[in-house]
Amino acid sequence: MEHSLTFIQINLLFIIMFLSAYILKKVRVPPIISYLLVGFLAKFWVHPESTRLIELFKEAGIILLFFFIGLEYSFERLRNMVSIWKPGVVDLLFNFFPVFLLSLMFGFDPILSLLIAGVFYPSSTSIVAKLLMDFKRLASPEAELLIGILIFEDLVAIILLSVLIPVVEFGSVDPGTLPISLFKIVLVLTVFYLFYKLLMPKIQPWLDRVSEEESFVFFLLGLIMVIGVSFKEAGLSEALGAFLLGVLVPETRVMESIEHHLSALKELSIGIFFFFFAYESSLSLPQDLRFVLLLIALGIVLKVISTYLAAYLYGMKKKTRLRTSLSFVPRGEFSVVIASLEPSVKILSIPFIFATALIGSFLFVIAPRVADIFYPPKKKPPKKKAQREPFLTQAS
Repeated sequence: MEHSLTFIQINLLFIIMFLSAYILKKVRVPPIISYLLVGFLAKFWVHPESTRLIELFKEAGIILLFFFIGLEYSFERLRNMVSIWKPGVVDLLFNFFPVFLLSLMFGFDPILSLLIAGVFYPSSTSIVAKLLMDFKRLASPEAELLIGILIFEDLVAIILLSVLIPVVEFGSVDPGTLPISLFKIVLVLTVFYLFYKLLMPKIQPWLDRVSEEESFVFFLLGLIMVIGVSFKEAGLSEALGAFLLGVLVPETRVMESIEHHLSALKELSIGIFFFFFAYESSLSLPQDLRFVLLLIALGIVLKVISTYLAAYLYGMKKKTRLRTSLSFVPRGEFSVVIASLEPSVKILSIPFIFATALIGSFLFVIAPRVADIFYPPKKKPPKKKAQREPFLTQAS
């Protein structure tokens, strides 16, 4: 009986997560926010023992998220990202290092300062990409730049995670930790690249055949989880392992089969990950509220300035620069992942992620109108009426 009640409670939770995401979507609020809200509210009626039934999805959420991000890339595409490096570096300089220094000035130790800067830095890939799609701006001039910087941020965040995780586990910034972590990253990148060039062409026909089997999902899910957890046990980020595995997948029917089999499971796991992020967080206010408010203000202002400069370096016109700069503020999944590494950073990060996701989504929506106010569209000259030949002339 008790087991049945627990089971019913968890399934009611799923229904509430759907309804909240569905309702908030009507007012342009991203699903991530709704999952976080349900996580906070569930503290009052879902017993911690009940959530053990779905903890496996929490572990799988990040691994699947990064695997699917990797599917969007190939080694060739990663090589071709040279043109985006200047805007990407400007974004990194404005949104990582100032907050790292500010955190040190407010008395945080170097590790916590690194984590806070890591939370502050990346915009949300899922929120910005979804907004570009929902508001039909994928064909706009700014879409290519925004997606390019998102890719740059994704790569930096993955490397950052690979460095931060062992640093947090050691408990101090050991000078020997960083070189070892970087060596491991270079080593696995080399191994995956050699596998892609030498072995992938040979096993691709076999993958094409077996990907049509209904039982392929067992092999696929097992492989992704084994790679992710193995990376974690080796002192690297499970996100990096899942991402590289996704990059290996060729753009053939294997990819179609993966999306068919795992898309729903990915959405479920990611939603549960964000749910747990809020559910396991303390509801107490951060001790230094001034610091959090300062982070929120800087999170908006610095992102707007850096994106405007990035658009300038990318050769955009003033109006497009303004529209682009107002469309890149939301923070989301990467900030949540980095914040989850340390409970004290998590308390600081929750109001920051909520505020920037909501305000950033609002700025994205109004960005075209604001750009039109500052740079009104030129009025088209009235069309000239077709001159008719004089009646008499026609008659003659």
